[in-house]
Amino acid sequence: MLDTAPSVAARIGAHVLPDATRRAYQRFRHGPAAFQLALAVEGGLPWAYRPARRAGTVHVSGSYAETALAERLVSRGQMPERPFVLLGQQHVADPACGRDGLVPVDCYAHVPEGYTGDATEAILRQVERFAPGSRARIVAVAARSARDIERCNPNFVGGDIVTGLKTPTQLLLGPRKRLDPYATGAPGVYLCSAAVPPGAGAHGVGGHVAARSALRRLS
Repeated sequence: MLDTAPSVAARIGAHVLPDATRRAYQRFRHGPAAFQLALAVEGGLPWAYRPARRAGTVHVSGSYAETALAERLVSRGQMPERPFVLLGQQHVADPACGRDGLVPVDCYAHVPEGYTGDATEAILRQVERFAPGSRARIVAVAARSARDIERCNPNFVGGDIVTGLKTPTQLLLGPRKRLDPYATGAPGVYLCSAAVPPGAGAHGVGGHVAARSALRRLS
């Protein structure tokens, strides 16, 4: 079971995968990346929308039109001035995460694939925009760029943490146009990562269905 990006699977299985499979895996298209910030915040973020102070996850963005524009720019390889930011407040569910009045806040912005710039200020501006006074409460910031994310996990090619551009074809069929997108064409070798249907998420369905595919061939 290869829980990897298709290009990584192509390298690992270079001597056993059929040529057609390797070529398909190497053609697989990756999507936008993430730029991550880990924050230490005194007393939590002072969201203007008070219910957000009790939310474990906050989507930091403006109107639908503004969010769509930011995502469209990212898909075109341009860094938006106001990126879409996903933010986790772990201390809401587990107060023990904090200590001495400081709480951890983890967030990331969507940025272009392979983005080499520093999105720190753009992210902090978005947080300050919706939580005025947050900058005065942030006592430490640790950043991970798209390149850093790829270095930590080579499966996140270009900082793409969802393992692939989710076009209709790639979402439904994965990296190969086959009825069984989990089979690689090499006996006993299967792809079970977020690159195969149903895509990224914390549900593990890709691995479950890949395992069922393997079991069918053993029965």
